[in-house]
Amino acid sequence: MNKAKPRPLSTLSLIVLHETRILVRDRTLPLVCCVLALMVGYGLFVGLSQATLRDRMVDQVLKHEQETQAANASTLRTVLAGKTALIPFSNPANPAAMAGTLSGRYATMANAPLAALAIGQSDMMPNYYRISYMSKVQFMYDTEIENPWNLLSGHFDLAFVIVFVLPLLVTTLSYNLLSAEREHGTLRMLCSQPLSMATLLSGKIIVRALALMAVVIPLPLIVLLLIHPGARGTEQLVLMLSWSALVAAYVLFWFAVAALINAIGLSSSTNALIMVATWTFFVLILPVTMNLVVGLISPAPSRTELASRTRVATAESLREFEDLYSADYRYASDPEALLVKDERIEVPSRMRAFFLSKQKVDEQVEPVLKRFDEQLLQQQKLVDRLSLLSPAILVNEALTSIAGTDARRFLAFKDQTEAFHNTWRQYFSPRILESRAMTLEDLSSLPRWHWIEMQASETRWIVWWRTALMLVLASAIGGLALARSSRGSAGF
Repeated sequence: MNKAKPRPLSTLSLIVLHETRILVRDRTLPLVCCVLALMVGYGLFVGLSQATLRDRMVDQVLKHEQETQAANASTLRTVLAGKTALIPFSNPANPAAMAGTLSGRYATMANAPLAALAIGQSDMMPNYYRISYMSKVQFMYDTEIENPWNLLSGHFDLAFVIVFVLPLLVTTLSYNLLSAEREHGTLRMLCSQPLSMATLLSGKIIVRALALMAVVIPLPLIVLLLIHPGARGTEQLVLMLSWSALVAAYVLFWFAVAALINAIGLSSSTNALIMVATWTFFVLILPVTMNLVVGLISPAPSRTELASRTRVATAESLREFEDLYSADYRYASDPEALLVKDERIEVPSRMRAFFLSKQKVDEQVEPVLKRFDEQLLQQQKLVDRLSLLSPAILVNEALTSIAGTDARRFLAFKDQTEAFHNTWRQYFSPRILESRAMTLEDLSSLPRWHWIEMQASETRWIVWWRTALMLVLASAIGGLALARSSRGSAGF
């Protein structure tokens, strides 16, 4: 009576169980998983620390804004009642003072609920701006403008662990999947059984991939769900699912690369060198090269040009409003000139000139600033196109999108701040030019900042098409590896 041939599924399960026992007994897999858990925990701790710090900054800014507005209202009541000494630069009845130093208005961008998953651009880009009638150059372009990938090797965070460290751990576990069996003389014996090389290779990879994914995927998500109530919303749960799928696809990609290298039939040491070289090329060399390419094709805006243009515009505005700047301080000898009369107030000439000159400066440098924004947008588009060549860039862009620390979100914040800045000026411009005194009703009707979050569907699209591409790459490379191993390419 002929024995029934073992079914492939049962054979695969036997390989998985046997490989699990071996890896647990020689402590390789537990050690790697412990190292990964420690790095994931530390990376998440750094991300949580940075997110908490930025949350505190926003809270302090909003608290200061509330206190300033309350103080302005209190002072204005006493000024209108004639009970306070009048000082032009701290008089809330003066619209020029309110538009400038007294305003206390801020444009703020709160952290996304999953910000701890990736620091991204948040360690360089501001998440709040103080709004006044000052020129945009003075409060929005006073930091270095960098290429979106200059922070790729920044803080040690969870995204760094996933993009940089995880492939090295895959290499540690999988460089000798078949070569070790061949070098120990057990590969011929295994292949003499009703066992295909593809099944053997698949079983070994399944154990290692599931072990790594069981550590790197649920651990940070469980921590966030436990300590961050904002991460429990429906949209955040969908993003967490997207994050899990993305990380799983990245892990499978690197195991597929390992399978293909093992299927060639080289020695363990050669396999290790090839995998390390592959990691170096995709994770280090290619991103740096792409950064240089982006810089050459769309160079970062010139700080020198902006500074020179600003100085020229400032000098021209000083000449244009020279008469107002040189006006005497009449209110120093005649404080009565600062009194509110028939809802009118004398705006000191120097303050009026300052307001008008800052508007003039912005008008002069607006073409340069627009070119700055266009170049930054062009850089981001180039990164999106070139990221197809590098799995590391592909995944890192998606991780920062999920965390809300990507360049797109900060550019959206900058655009909304510019719009609010223009609204702020438009509100005060007629009051300053017509010398209309501020009232309590005016204080309550000051323009208010409202951050409009990016569309969730846009973020999901950014993540899912990258995840799908990673899965396609992993499937193609894995299929090629299984085909080679089935033809006996791994050698004996």
